[in-house]
Amino acid sequence: MRNLSIVCILMLMLPLQSCGQGTNSIKEKYLNSYQLIKKYDYQPRFYLDLNSYNCSYEVLINDMPAFSFYSSGNIGGATYPVSSFILKSGKQTITIRVFPEVDDDDKMASFLRAKNSGLEVKVVAGDNDKEKPEEYKLLFRYKTPVVQQDSVPYLEFTGVFDATTPNQLKGWSESQDLKKEDKTQLKKEVLAFYTRYRELLAAGKMEEIAGLVYNREVEVQQAMFFDKPADATDLWNRFAEIKNYHLDMLPLEHYELRFFGNGKVVGLIRTDDELRGESAMTGVANDKYRIYSLLLHKPAGSRQLQVIR
Repeated sequence: MRNLSIVCILMLMLPLQSCGQGTNSIKEKYLNSYQLIKKYDYQPRFYLDLNSYNCSYEVLINDMPAFSFYSSGNIGGATYPVSSFILKSGKQTITIRVFPEVDDDDKMASFLRAKNSGLEVKVVAGDNDKEKPEEYKLLFRYKTPVVQQDSVPYLEFTGVFDATTPNQLKGWSESQDLKKEDKTQLKKEVLAFYTRYRELLAAGKMEEIAGLVYNREVEVQQAMFFDKPADATDLWNRFAEIKNYHLDMLPLEHYELRFFGNGKVVGLIRTDDELRGESAMTGVANDKYRIYSLLLHKPAGSRQLQVIR
């Protein structure tokens, strides 16, 4: 049973070699970062709209992990932001993987429930400042077919949808194909990166992390069109909040190396029952799991891993 509540936190960073700026200058950069966000007449944000019962699942957009659910219970009318996985206008891919339900002890059943399990996934988009959620455009909808037999262990669907956004984010679009590298060596590099990042979190060195993640955070802010001074203040204050958690970091264990972004992105993902599908960068504070997204890439021309999402 997942005795601890899970809080997933998007914590992004640039290469660990980039540290060295003072706290005051970093704070100033963050508080002024809203000035870097480009503004447009229409600023759509993208969301998943989810309904499910008696199943677990994961959703990938452009082969990036947008959402996963490996807990007991059902989901009804839940929305989740996915703007940072849509880099520019055009066709976007979506992959939906449906697995059997998970019980209260985090054990996954062998098969999907026949005629009693299902998932509906929608992608919607709208400008929060100009439209109400019920006015958002429906870009994509998928509903799992009725499972007729008790021997179906897994369903997968891949489709496309069109998205229109004024953004043109670089993201992982020009990154190197990591699947072409020696997997053993790559895994060592990824583990070393995770180990160092874990040390920073455990030591509460959030000012240092803030300096490391600055450029990445600005891109995510652009994806969400967070262009107000209050948005920048909230972003900076988040680091102090994390420091105040006094995190007890879990060991780096029970994970596998997984590729995303069509081989351009990599991460360590938990495989144990209790934290199945979550980032291996996990701590505990106030009786809650604090899970930090940590997906890496190598930009074109670079030999160093950097955080991308």
